[in-house]
Amino acid sequence: MSTGTATPATPAEWEEYVNTVLGTPEAANAAIADGSFAEAVKGYGDALRNESNKTMKDLAGQLKAEVSASVLEMFKNNGAAVDGRPDVRPVNEKALKAGTAYNKYSPAVQVEKIWDSAGQMVQDILARKPNAEQRNRLDAYDEFKNAYSGNVPSTGGYLVPEEVRSEIMTRALEGAVVRPQATVVPMPTSKFRWPVNDMTTENGEVYGGIIMSWLDEGETFTATEGTFASIGLNAHKLGGLASVPNELIRHISALEAWLRVNMPNAIKHFEDLAFLKGNGVGRPLGGLHANNPAMIVATAETNQPADTITWPNILAMFSRLLPESYERAEWDITPDAISEIFTMALPVGTGGSAIMVGEGSGPSRLPSTILGIPVRFTRKAPAVLGDQGDISLVDWSNYVVGDTTAMQLDVSEHSSFTSDKTDFRILLEVDGQPGMLAALTPENGGPTLSAYIQLATR
Repeated sequence: MSTGTATPATPAEWEEYVNTVLGTPEAANAAIADGSFAEAVKGYGDALRNESNKTMKDLAGQLKAEVSASVLEMFKNNGAAVDGRPDVRPVNEKALKAGTAYNKYSPAVQVEKIWDSAGQMVQDILARKPNAEQRNRLDAYDEFKNAYSGNVPSTGGYLVPEEVRSEIMTRALEGAVVRPQATVVPMPTSKFRWPVNDMTTENGEVYGGIIMSWLDEGETFTATEGTFASIGLNAHKLGGLASVPNELIRHISALEAWLRVNMPNAIKHFEDLAFLKGNGVGRPLGGLHANNPAMIVATAETNQPADTITWPNILAMFSRLLPESYERAEWDITPDAISEIFTMALPVGTGGSAIMVGEGSGPSRLPSTILGIPVRFTRKAPAVLGDQGDISLVDWSNYVVGDTTAMQLDVSEHSSFTSDKTDFRILLEVDGQPGMLAALTPENGGPTLSAYIQLATR
């Protein structure tokens, strides 16, 4: 300013400026005329604005700290981890139901804090002379395994990071027959019992022994007691061994892609084979295996030609399905029965009428429904055309899959040393059991009903 007075920056300095520089009318007129008054007003306004911004910034910082402290306290009170970001990934309902979704309570979550990826983990394991960083990560895994020894399977190898396991298993759902529809039970240990109702009859009772009566005034209730049973789930090891060119090992991104694409396809295939037709010896008992205690075998027609499927066969099977399974059941049929399905006819006198099979979608236009129930042609069917198991009517929600939700990886470069390859071994532990203890005898005394129906050999 022309007076040489510093620009006022605080209310006190502004008061002093008014009382001194603008103390007389003559001085005020002079300050207005030479522009120093306008300069003083602008400078004072800028100073007040800067001070206000600084105050708001300080308040915002204090508020952020208080909110963060409150959120962390909330996490602690609810048993959530506070040493990382909350899991805000979108929920995959299909993966959640199938037991393949990311499990934030799995011990394998701790492995994610050691390695950035499964590829990095493999490279560390294979390092003949680990550098300092690799050694630190391997030592950290040993400490983790000792701390979680009761929760880590003792099958050897390294626990696969939970994010990788969940992605591999979720990808394995695509095209899988059983797991996406089954009742999946997380197994806290390798042996687990899952409770079910011992419901084999509705004659005078329901749900395993519950009896209800219509009572007149003063009558007493009939004592009832539900009978409960349990399914024994014993985790069986499903292992895969694959040799991978060492060139792939040297490129983490390529190795990660191989793990996330090839492994899901293999797991899907072999899990399905066991869940569908495993004999229960060292593996799951398949829902379509003859040893399934709830299996109903519909009889073929008298003098029915070999290797045929007729409309009366379809009706005979459908009539034995539990009515509550109508909305969830599917037809699982061997592909070599396609010609029989498409040429089925309803006998009418000496002639016949073609059966309408619901049309599917896509370029193949394969049938999607029979009697409103979805059709799946699968080469995993237990039998070829003409044998029991070539066509099955199943409600897979009545099948129980026990899953330890743990996957282990081990590698070795010695067995394939001469071919410049590395061997990978993947191990997971699962079991599967039919969820019905026996076929159900309905209240009206009619034929037994079940969630598992097959057609007898023709």
